[in-house]
Amino acid sequence: MKISGFKVFLPYFLLPGCLWALATGEQSMNNDDVFFSFLLPDTVYGWTREAESRYNKDNLYDYIDGGAELYLSYGFLEMINFTYSREQQPSLVVDVFDMGRSENAYGVFTYSRETIDTTFGQGSQYNPGLLIFWKDRWYISILASPETPESRNAMFELAAVFDKKIARKGPLPKIISLLPKQDRLDASIRYFKHPVWLNSYYFISEQNLFHIDSTTDAVLSKYRDGSLLLLVTYPEVNAAEAAFRDFLRNFMPENPPQHVLRIEDGSWVACRLSGNAVKAVFKASGRENALELLDRVPEFR
Repeated sequence: MKISGFKVFLPYFLLPGCLWALATGEQSMNNDDVFFSFLLPDTVYGWTREAESRYNKDNLYDYIDGGAELYLSYGFLEMINFTYSREQQPSLVVDVFDMGRSENAYGVFTYSRETIDTTFGQGSQYNPGLLIFWKDRWYISILASPETPESRNAMFELAAVFDKKIARKGPLPKIISLLPKQDRLDASIRYFKHPVWLNSYYFISEQNLFHIDSTTDAVLSKYRDGSLLLLVTYPEVNAAEAAFRDFLRNFMPENPPQHVLRIEDGSWVACRLSGNAVKAVFKASGRENALELLDRVPEFR
C-alpha cells in the first residue's frame, strides 16, 4: 500500500481576489446577519473603488469556477467582491467571505497556509501579489498581480483597516487544542470537514475511510520527525466506532497488534479509537514513535 507525502498547496486559482470587510466596531456582526454592511473607502493610495458584486451559495461557481467547493465545504454564506483601479498599476481585487463561524474561516485559511504570521487578523499570509487573512467569521483575500511597491502598500493599508474594523476575535476549533504541542509544526495544521481535503494534504484512499463529513471535525498536523497526526471527532460514539472499523477493514485487514502497521515506503501507521474520536498517525519513523504520539493525545470521552 503506497501513500504519498504531505502536500501543501497555495491555490491562487481559489483565491481570485481580495475581501474587504469594514464593519464598524459597534456592529454586532452575529450569525443572524444576512450580510454585513461595508464602509469602503472610495480611494486608497490613488486606487479608486469600482462597483461591487455579491455572491451566495447558488452562484459562487459563477465567480470561482472549479474552486467554489473549498468555501462551500466550510459553510460559506456570502461573499462580496470589488475592484480598485489605478492608471498604470495592477488592479486590487478584493473578496470578503462570510463563512458563518470563525472555525470555518480558520479552516479555509489553513488550506494554503505555509507560515505562521499574525500581522493581520488572527492569522495572515503574504506572498508577492497576494495577501490573505482571517478574523472572526471573515476570510479575506487581497490580490494585486503583478505586484508593484505601490500596490503592496495599498494591499497592506486595506488589510490594516479590515483588521481594525472587525473588532471581535473568534474561537479556534476546539479540536486544535487536542494536538500535542511538543515538536508540532504549527504552519502544517489543517482543519477540515470534507474528505477531499484530507487527500489533498495526504492521500490515504479514494474512499472516505474515516467517514469525514459536515458533522465531524478533522485536523491534520505534521511533527518535527515527519510524523502526521490525524484526529477526527464524531457526533456520537457509534459513528466513531463505524469509522474506526471501516479504516481497519480497508487499511489494516491483517488486524496487526495494537493496530500498528509498517507500509511499503517503510513508515509506520497506527490508529486508535478513543470515545467519540479516532486518532491516527502516518509517516512515523518507527513503531514506538507512532504509539508514543498517539499516547500524547488526550483520551476522548
